[in-house]
Amino acid sequence: MPPLPANFDLTAAFEALAREFYPGHRLAYRVEWSRRMNRSAGLCYFRRKVVRLSWKYHAVFPQEIPNTLKHELIHAAGVLGHGRRFRAEAKRLGCDVHAKPMPRRPFRYVYACPSCGNEVRTRKRVDFSCGRCARRWDPKFRLYLKSELQGVVSVEA
Repeated sequence: MPPLPANFDLTAAFEALAREFYPGHRLAYRVEWSRRMNRSAGLCYFRRKVVRLSWKYHAVFPQEIPNTLKHELIHAAGVLGHGRRFRAEAKRLGCDVHAKPMPRRPFRYVYACPSCGNEVRTRKRVDFSCGRCARRWDPKFRLYLKSELQGVVSVEA
């Protein structure tokens, strides 16, 4: 996987998109990476004139950088929210209204019920009893660690 572009390359790409799609506007924004963003692909700080892109998101989806820059460009041009006007601009620029969902962390542990054999996959170590065999905690039906998975990709939606 190629490394993600530097901040000045992102800013240059953003300025090129601004000149192409909003030639009459002066959109002087600084574009930078954020390692703290978890819930969105990018954010436009309209008053501060800053656009931040999620490093975590774009490390998984590097091909989405131009799409996210166009999305944030629409916000920088003064279209707030994701209403009718935003969707019309997104269609004109050829970008998505919403980002792709981040893939979930893979399951790491498989627990099983000693009575019915029901398997439960988890991401953390747990101390549960089987929900099929007992409605409340019951040590008779305490799940035991069957296996610890290594490098398994999650298929959960």
